[in-house]
Amino acid sequence: MNIPVDWNLVAPAVVVMAGALVALLVDAFYPRRTWNGPELPAGVALIGAGVLAHTYRDDTGRYTFALTAIILVGTLFVLVASNIMNFETAMPPGEFHFLLMSAAAGAVLMVTARDLVTLVVSLELLSLPSIALVGLRQGDRVAIRSAWTFFLASVVSTAITLMGISLLYGVTGSLDYDAIRGALAQPDVPEGVVAVAVVLTLVGLLFKLGAVPFHAWVPDAYGGASVMVAGFLSTVSKAAAVGSLLILVNVALPVAYETWQPVLAVVAAATMTIGNLGALRQSDAVGLLAWSSIAQAGFLVAPSVAVLTLEGLSAPVQYLAVYALANLVAFAALSVVLRLRGSTRLDELKGLARTDPWMGIPLVVATLVLAGFPPAVIGVVTKYVVIRPVVESEHVWLAVVMGINVMLGLAYYLRLVVRLCDRPDGEPYVSPSPPVSVRFAKSTVLLGTAALLVLSAWPDLLLRHLP
Repeated sequence: MNIPVDWNLVAPAVVVMAGALVALLVDAFYPRRTWNGPELPAGVALIGAGVLAHTYRDDTGRYTFALTAIILVGTLFVLVASNIMNFETAMPPGEFHFLLMSAAAGAVLMVTARDLVTLVVSLELLSLPSIALVGLRQGDRVAIRSAWTFFLASVVSTAITLMGISLLYGVTGSLDYDAIRGALAQPDVPEGVVAVAVVLTLVGLLFKLGAVPFHAWVPDAYGGASVMVAGFLSTVSKAAAVGSLLILVNVALPVAYETWQPVLAVVAAATMTIGNLGALRQSDAVGLLAWSSIAQAGFLVAPSVAVLTLEGLSAPVQYLAVYALANLVAFAALSVVLRLRGSTRLDELKGLARTDPWMGIPLVVATLVLAGFPPAVIGVVTKYVVIRPVVESEHVWLAVVMGINVMLGLAYYLRLVVRLCDRPDGEPYVSPSPPVSVRFAKSTVLLGTAALLVLSAWPDLLLRHLP
């Protein structure tokens, strides 16, 4: 079966992959170890891919472009902030940039996929380099164990997804999204088989999103990975998963709405609740953000109950943009703190906003945005934006669960804020004069924080320009 290739959709992913290869070659032939050598072609490729993404012209083109932009900007943020690992001799720069860019290419391809073959290939292109990134640090047994857990869970979920796709192909005779939608609208389609096929197909995307019950790998992978790799998984990987999920159900499976809608509603409610309860028990900031990312996945999935409406598609994209930026700022700030203080435990962060305001205050701002708590207005606005379509689609019980979970989230987010703003014990910590790599990471933190503050002052800048 021949599936035509839309090169306008594929071109950005191809450019990102080319950047990955060039970055690896630069590192291989450069006479000494360098972080900036492979970083330069990788950054140029990400910017070039963003320019090419303007060519999207299909029915969901504006959503595809918005999702692609979130992925590319998020990867660029991680790319620059990862300079903090330049001092780690156990972290090979060429391999790191190659794997990061390869995963980003898979993420871009996931949100541009319009057939199930491309979706599965891009899912694996995102998953396998991400697994390698988690265990990349040489000699780190914790990282290797986390990567192994990630790998096993990924293999199982992919196998289940392929079972669903095979059933869907058997029923519809096609792998193209538009053709599947047309075939499912026929009256003689066996509804029971379609229901099983749809649920199994969605499993792989829910796994990548870190949704319950496929969330167990998230805390382990984030804890074993480098801090910025965890930031990549919590933002870029999540953006690819939620974007491809929304496009799949909207373009290919709208006829099966009665099948996947209750499943996604229950998954969203369980995910945000279990994620928040897990975050309440954390004593480390990275662990807290790991469980928080599970809870945020629930908020991203919840509007899918109204995905067949304009707001049902736009709300999670707008929420995702703010969530990704705030999460990246938080992880980048923690990577600097870990480099300078050697720990990200909450006890060690006490008074950070007073002793190191350049990192402490951005961490406070990012936490308030994630909590949806003033004065981080953009966090409040996006919480409203993501709950509104759920209410309007008459899923009141899910809206109530979302409201309860907003309050649960406040408990641990504000606990972190209080800890950061508290009076420090002992002598105030004085940040040493950092090397260039630390300055790069700090610059990304400050730029991201400035963007969050601007969006809080003028939220229309985001809401008006995103679909």
